[in-house]
Amino acid sequence: MSDPTQTPVHYAEALASWRMNRPLPQAAGTRLALQLQSLRALSGVRRQVQDFLRTSAEPGRDEDFTEDVVERAILVIDELASNALRHGAPPSTLHIADEDVQWVVVVTDGAPDRPPTPARERPAGQGGYGLYVIADLTAAHGVHYEPDRKMVWASIGKSV
Repeated sequence: MSDPTQTPVHYAEALASWRMNRPLPQAAGTRLALQLQSLRALSGVRRQVQDFLRTSAEPGRDEDFTEDVVERAILVIDELASNALRHGAPPSTLHIADEDVQWVVVVTDGAPDRPPTPARERPAGQGGYGLYVIADLTAAHGVHYEPDRKMVWASIGKSV
């Protein structure tokens, strides 16, 4: 726990939030669906996601605000996607639904037996803190299990 701004209670709450099986949020907005092939291909996925998010960002906001919201969303989505590719099993997919005030992101992989596991007591340089970042930057997040896959999801506010 090398981040002095985070308390042990904060880490415990974030850790617990990834332990529960939570249903996927209902989302009916415009969708983007992409296959996640490899870590190397994530830069192309990132470009497609940025384009989608920019066109669906909250209208009437200035460009700097929009870029900040999109960059926060990209950070969350990149963490979810890279975790699926590093720690999950194929097939892996990314789905984003554009709702009025949020984006609902669902990353699916074929490893329901490998739950999201936040790092604990590891030096920051060794990684493993992405799930805490996701918990900090999202309105809600969770994981849902089915017999043949897991779906890690996040609701990202457009006005953060």
